[in-house]
Amino acid sequence: MKIFAFFLPQFHEIPENNEWWGEGFTEWVNVKKAKPLFSGHQQPKTPLHQNYYNLLERKTMEWQTQLMHEYGVDGMIYYHYYFKGKKLLEKPCENLLKWKELDQKFFFCWANHSWIRSWNGTSEMLLEQTYGTQEDWEAHFQYLLPFFRDERYEKKANAPLFALFQLKFPEKEEMFRYLDQRCKDEGFSGLYLIETFGGSSRAGKFKEDFDAFRSNCTSVTKDIMFREPANAIADYQRCSVKFYMKRVIRKIHSIMKSSDVKRQDYFQVFDGNKLFGKMMETELSYEGIKGLFFEWDNTPRHGKRGYVITPVSRDIFFKYMDAIKDEEYVFVNAWNEWAEGMILEPTEENGYSYLEMIRDWRNENTKNRVQDSFDKI
Repeated sequence: MKIFAFFLPQFHEIPENNEWWGEGFTEWVNVKKAKPLFSGHQQPKTPLHQNYYNLLERKTMEWQTQLMHEYGVDGMIYYHYYFKGKKLLEKPCENLLKWKELDQKFFFCWANHSWIRSWNGTSEMLLEQTYGTQEDWEAHFQYLLPFFRDERYEKKANAPLFALFQLKFPEKEEMFRYLDQRCKDEGFSGLYLIETFGGSSRAGKFKEDFDAFRSNCTSVTKDIMFREPANAIADYQRCSVKFYMKRVIRKIHSIMKSSDVKRQDYFQVFDGNKLFGKMMETELSYEGIKGLFFEWDNTPRHGKRGYVITPVSRDIFFKYMDAIKDEEYVFVNAWNEWAEGMILEPTEENGYSYLEMIRDWRNENTKNRVQDSFDKI
């Protein structure tokens, strides 16, 4: 199993954030100003040793890479913000591309949503996502190509992984057929697109959409199947989409029932262990890359409009991981979403506990596999 964690690059200043949110804004601003909203609410979250890092500093990414290896995280999924040529928060990954000696596996999740001022309850458009035409897609591909060519960029059967956050837009099918072909033109086997899925309540409809998109993307190769069946079948499995990813967090309100919710003055607290139980009841039955989280708290951004998921226990985490131990990938949400309370990085409150859970499960799983091998001799 390869464990990849989502990575938020908003821990350095950019002109746009200074304009929209105030001079000196980074994610740390929201983290530091957070307040507890009920008895026992652990806010603000504090980095271990007050490590309010700057992602543009090389020592920060060296530390993160060392931590990743030490505790059994295989790589990072960097959020990629690209708006028809306009880039935001791109410098950390561009630095990683330059710093070849940093042994950090990674790939992109294109956060292809518009930026809206919603944290304070409004809905002001800051930067709208549009997709343009083939000329714009080519420019985007040329930006991505040096990353795809990097040996650290994660690939499956020589196809670069590329996750997509927002699924519904008119240009999607044509755009990704084009990008898939451009990858082939450059010597890859295609583009391995991963669609993100935000909750089990509409899993059936999502699967229908997923299959329809894959079928439409591969229709251009059907006439090849009879001439080169092996290659055509491989293309059929790869063409733009093969797996979709489970992301319980984003649509958690549609999954949980009132019996699993405690209300704290119009404020919602969800039981993390019950959520993992719900995941094991429903999510494991669907084909796709599995996901997990350790806790959640987006009140630093949204105040009482946010909600909390209590930490999962070590035993429940091990049980879930044992259930998916034969999967090729699992995606953790997230490495450093400090203002949403999803943090693998060490904190003053919890130390290295979540990283230790990953490391200890890996060690236990390795020991069990070795024992199984001996038992079969």
